[in-house]
Amino acid sequence: MKVTIIGAGVLGTSLGVLLRRAGHEIAAISSLNRRSAQEAVAHIGQGEVIGDPGLAALGADVVILAVPDKAIATVAIEVAAGGALKRDAAVVHLAGGLPSGILSGVRAAGGHRGAMHPLQSFADIEAAVRMLPDTFFFLEGDEPAVETMRALVVALEGRPVCIEAKDKALYHAGAAVASNFLVTLMEFAVTLLGKAGVPRDTALEALLPLIKGTVANLESVGLPNALTGPIARGDLGTIRRHLRALEAMPSEMGKLYRHLARKTIEVARRKGTLEKGDAELLLALLAEFGEHMRDPGPGPQQ
Repeated sequence: MKVTIIGAGVLGTSLGVLLRRAGHEIAAISSLNRRSAQEAVAHIGQGEVIGDPGLAALGADVVILAVPDKAIATVAIEVAAGGALKRDAAVVHLAGGLPSGILSGVRAAGGHRGAMHPLQSFADIEAAVRMLPDTFFFLEGDEPAVETMRALVVALEGRPVCIEAKDKALYHAGAAVASNFLVTLMEFAVTLLGKAGVPRDTALEALLPLIKGTVANLESVGLPNALTGPIARGDLGTIRRHLRALEAMPSEMGKLYRHLARKTIEVARRKGTLEKGDAELLLALLAEFGEHMRDPGPGPQQ
């Protein structure tokens, strides 16, 4: 297929590299920053730098909008209104939280709309080129565009999964919980170790092997079996000591711990290592320490 990429950042450039390796033709790279587009072409080893997104779409079977989320709608209009979009071409954006319906004007111009989100984060082009193969890509849009996107993902050795446009926000929320909130949880954990006298740099260095071990457990035994720790084994005494220690911390830290503990009780019940009676005792303990915060919360639906 003949591919045009609008946007010359890490993801657009790395997709260009992989698609070219897979035998697709990278026809054009378009970017507001001409130097960035030239650098992308140099990385890819193919493609013409064309500043106007509408003109860049000329002859392309696929136009990939690798631009910031806030620019997608505007760039889609430029592509659709440019007069160069090939009939039945797929116009595809890469945002995780936006539906393909944001691509205004594409259908009227004879194209098909699609969204193709790689569920991964990339620090640089080299990392992205290394990681995109085997990455899950979540696809939605017009059926012809979905088939085109599926072929592209398979070509770069990714793993395509179709979802519905109406579910896009929930899907992206789940991705944010797994990635972004993990960083927040690590900040919480490092802060607690810091209050215990461990320097922040040492705390993070010490916690990373623990996190890697947890990820390895998730890979090997999945959910909920990867859960370990005091809640999974119904260790009321340890949780009580945690809660007492947290009373000396800012109130939001104790509240966050209790909310996470309640969700962990639900996971432990599904795992089968936490008996119903022990779960009820743990919930009562959390409610006792949370009374002054008025956050007793519901118990697990078991």
